Amino acid sequence: MSTARTPGKLLLFGEYTVLLGSTALALPLPHLFGEWATGSTPPSHDLLPFAAHLHFLDQEGRLLAPLDTQRFLQEVKSGLYFHSNIPVGYGAGSSGALCAAVYERYANPAIAKDNTTALSTLQQQLAQLESYFHGESSGADPLICYLQHPLLIEQNTIRPVSVAQSSGDSGLFFLIDTGISRRTGPLVQQFKAKCESDHFREQALRQLATPTTAATHAYLEQNTAQLERALLQIATAQLNLLRDFIPELFRPVWEEGLQSHQFYLKLCGAGGGGFLIGYSPNRQLPASIEAQRLHPLPEV
Repeated sequence: MSTARTPGKLLLFGEYTVLLGSTALALPLPHLFGEWATGSTPPSHDLLPFAAHLHFLDQEGRLLAPLDTQRFLQEVKSGLYFHSNIPVGYGAGSSGALCAAVYERYANPAIAKDNTTALSTLQQQLAQLESYFHGESSGADPLICYLQHPLLIEQNTIRPVSVAQSSGDSGLFFLIDTGISRRTGPLVQQFKAKCESDHFREQALRQLATPTTAATHAYLEQNTAQLERALLQIATAQLNLLRDFIPELFRPVWEEGLQSHQFYLKLCGAGGGGFLIGYSPNRQLPASIEAQRLHPLPEV
């Protein structure tokens, strides 16, 4: 049995602003992962209804991906489970990794990871799998987890990208664990409701979407000066426009970063909890940050 690990994912740039037309950049998170296992650990009860759901779609002729759902269902009944350290409700790809792992194990034939011409088809197949967990899915999360490669979302298209070699003066990205699990759907609906105000939408486009696109390209090109400027703008705008999406306990340290310029914080995914993304231009973290539950953000 394959024991290959399927990583989680991180939306480094583009939370909410991708809905307004900005670019977005997603990365695999190899230190958070899931893998198939059998044995003494109790199997996940979530897998059996998921496997049964996919088998039903297959029997009805409505399953887009060519999965061997009969084998999936049988193996789950025999004790197969998906062992994962990806926290649920963090926007780190817990369901995306599972769907990617199901596709990789049971698709026959599977679309090859280096087949860039079939990305749209692959994304649609994976979106249908993940919609079981979220009601609807773009398919982007399981696509990142499956390809295990940085992806750029731009003008409603997704394509693999490479990141320039980091320079010696590049800053440090890190993750802060808020310890708060949340659901993405209600937060996205809250943002969409805010965007019904023309004034808010105009502010979000100018203060958030524009610097997000700038930060994405600066990161890909390893332009540290432009990246720092853009992250300062994003951190400031999110505190002003999306304050309710920042957990209250973390607002003081967020403001500290803006005042000291030693670090900047931004939302990770939908916000409301989960992880916060941090960036230190000089790679020096003050005591207020060191005291948090930190996760490394691996270099791409």
